[in-house]
Amino acid sequence: MASQAVVEHSAVKAYGYRWVVLAVWMFVNILMQALWICYSPVSSQAAQLWGVSEFWVGFLAMSFMYVYVVMSLPASWVIEKYGFTFAVGVSGVVMGVAALLKGVFALNYTIVLTCQIAMAIVQPLMVNSGTKFAAKWFPIQERATVVGIGSLGPFIGQAFGLMATPFMVQAYGFATTFLIYGIVSAISAVLFIIFSRENPPTPAGYEERITMTAGLKLVMTKLDFYLLALAFFVVFAIWQGVPTWIEGITKVRGLTTTQAGTAGGVLMIAGVVGALLIPSLSDRLRKRKPVLIAALLLSLPGVLGLTFLNGFVLVLLSSIWLGIFLVGAIPLVLQYSVEVCYPAPEPASSGILMIASQASVVAITVMGWAYAKTGSFTSSLLVITALLLLSALALFKMRESTILQQGTAPAGAGVSQSAKGE
Repeated sequence: MASQAVVEHSAVKAYGYRWVVLAVWMFVNILMQALWICYSPVSSQAAQLWGVSEFWVGFLAMSFMYVYVVMSLPASWVIEKYGFTFAVGVSGVVMGVAALLKGVFALNYTIVLTCQIAMAIVQPLMVNSGTKFAAKWFPIQERATVVGIGSLGPFIGQAFGLMATPFMVQAYGFATTFLIYGIVSAISAVLFIIFSRENPPTPAGYEERITMTAGLKLVMTKLDFYLLALAFFVVFAIWQGVPTWIEGITKVRGLTTTQAGTAGGVLMIAGVVGALLIPSLSDRLRKRKPVLIAALLLSLPGVLGLTFLNGFVLVLLSSIWLGIFLVGAIPLVLQYSVEVCYPAPEPASSGILMIASQASVVAITVMGWAYAKTGSFTSSLLVITALLLLSALALFKMRESTILQQGTAPAGAGVSQSAKGE
């Protein structure tokens, strides 16, 4: 096995076309995330047009999180069974059709909700495919970096949906805005189908994997994975909770509504920087554990700054700091989990991790409940800060990624024929 691994590793070739596949995959992801959040910044106007409360406008976004918990593992199975191009292609087609229908029937809440739920059902096919795509097209030394680049899609999409939608509605009107979203979404799906490829001409690395069912069983026996899942839950509780309640968090810090929105947008933009820098640093150092722990610990001042600092500039700097280190940890956790759970298939580990991330909606709901009771987010933010510290300290018990350090599948990590069989 060791000699075979060496031979396979020496034959690895990275093809330039991998960047084309990455580009079209990111494009559909950007549109999916924009479509998820685009109603939030115009919720009052949407509620008035539809004749519903703002809660039901918010439910259009929350539906994605609730559906994800149910659909993540089935989506991961589909990705492993039929390939990421099939999975993302199906997701893109459903997204394009649903987005067009939302544009045509933009003033009918029932149709919009139905289309939103349809997109929520297929979204995991898109989101969970990142590590699988990276494993097929990129050498092991580049994978955390490319997962980081790929994860820019959600950040860019959410930032665009939050910032651009109000201006588009003002310029073109409510219905036309969402028709434009629908047309662009359909175009992104077509481009993915035309330009995506399942595999490069030769493998990007030697990686012998077991079946999805066996992989799920293996993942659930790994202490390392449970530690990563805890960290992922806390990271997403902060990353999604802070923007959700940004106005309530910052108004006691002296910010206006416009400044609060800017702070939330800057958090997303800084996350783009972090998602590029932190995984790339990990790849260069050929280390996962210390880089991830450092990123989580360095996120603490950002949360505390949002909790206690006053004034627009200090809150803005806290958002930037938090975005770089907290969001930069997300793609690293995903890639790290793939490596410590080897030889489980990539969708097995990433699928369960994403369930943990979306389960953070419970913590976000509790934050809102506590704010309604106390009129402050201070206690919630302090609890989250303590959980973030706890999760970072817990990661000291993890082992380093052997698959990264060896640059290929671990020698001697043979898989029995019965495990490999379908």
